[in-house]
Amino acid sequence: MNTPSIDALDLIVLEYVTLFPAVLAIAWSVLGLVEVARREWRLPTDAGWLPTVAVVMPAHNEELVIGAAIEALLAQNHPAMELHVVCDGCTDATAAIASSYRDRGVVVHELITNVGKSAALQYVLDRVDTDLFLVVDADTTCRPGALRSMVHQFVDPMVGAVTGHARVANVTNLLTAIQAMEYAVIVGMAKRAEQFWGGLYTVSGAAACLRTSALRAVGGWTVATATEDIEVSWRLQRAGWRLRYEPRAVFDVQCPDRLRPLWRQRRRWARGMVEVMVLHARFATSSNLALIPIGAQVVGAALWMMLATGMVLRAGLELITGSAPQDLLGGAPAAAVSWAPVLLWTLGLFGVQTVIATVLDGAHAEGGWRTVPLFVLFPIYFWVVSYPSFLAGAWQAVSSSRSQVWERTDRVSAPLPQPTSVAGSGASPARPQPPR
Repeated sequence: MNTPSIDALDLIVLEYVTLFPAVLAIAWSVLGLVEVARREWRLPTDAGWLPTVAVVMPAHNEELVIGAAIEALLAQNHPAMELHVVCDGCTDATAAIASSYRDRGVVVHELITNVGKSAALQYVLDRVDTDLFLVVDADTTCRPGALRSMVHQFVDPMVGAVTGHARVANVTNLLTAIQAMEYAVIVGMAKRAEQFWGGLYTVSGAAACLRTSALRAVGGWTVATATEDIEVSWRLQRAGWRLRYEPRAVFDVQCPDRLRPLWRQRRRWARGMVEVMVLHARFATSSNLALIPIGAQVVGAALWMMLATGMVLRAGLELITGSAPQDLLGGAPAAAVSWAPVLLWTLGLFGVQTVIATVLDGAHAEGGWRTVPLFVLFPIYFWVVSYPSFLAGAWQAVSSSRSQVWERTDRVSAPLPQPTSVAGSGASPARPQPPR
């Protein structure tokens, strides 16, 4: 049996690191378009389908944004809805603001000790008896009709969870604009492509609706990880449930507007991903086979990260030692081929993916075209922010125990959705103010 020589192995690694992003861009674009043609153009609508829904908003010190989030939920057009706010060890005016909505049917749960998001969600799950369990973050405002669109998906008895269409609300600088593009081009397109297989890498923790019976059957919110949304998504799919993406259910979320909180967010996402991969390492035995290609994609991306790290370290060592330019992983000169055209082709394919994703998203939410030119800056954003924060999060996952504490984006004050009304009166209520 012939084994590859060191030179050949080096070339294989270099080709993998260079071509993996291009292959991913092609796969997401093609599978995403197929899924749109096959399913998204004829998403279910059943006005007579009225399951009961517990809308749960976990909150820890959210006084700047929670009023707008509650108002947006109260404006939804689903009659069989009950809204729960869990104030998890809040030390600001979050509980006071939420409590001012009690006369409009909002149920407020005040936990004296900060127990973490998973435990806060489980607290409400133990106390409700509804068909569906919708989680909405306190910095997230849902657009009209979002809840009904998500509910329609559960007509299929095999659907265990549905995630909404997240859009960045606070596009105020270059950093938030790049993230707005990322949400549409990476997150949205990936979800469409994953739907081709019948599952999702994750429902979004900012806006996810779950079948209550399915959630309870797999153990509820009892597994503490840095990303509870990814973990429960994999647990549901391993049990055979399908997950759906609902692009009509648009939710506006806040994203970090400075590098430090963005770093913390992405480090937490990476840590959660590694924790989930460890917990569900046997994903190949899942009853929902969609988790196999989705898990393989995650493994492939992690492998790409590790090999890219090796290449970067090797390049740095060669610069420090002043050795002759060599293949970045071995001892032999690189193949006589210029990789610059390959990198340009990769960027071009990503540009095509950007345009396709923007067209598809434009059917459900406006404004995407403004961020399209930023795709040329995405490689810089990736190598400066996403890549090192992934490495830091992965290291945290393998070097420390799982934590239940809240880690979230720093908030800025969110305007109330307009227009809004109280009990159908047409009047616009004043925003509840923190007690002085």
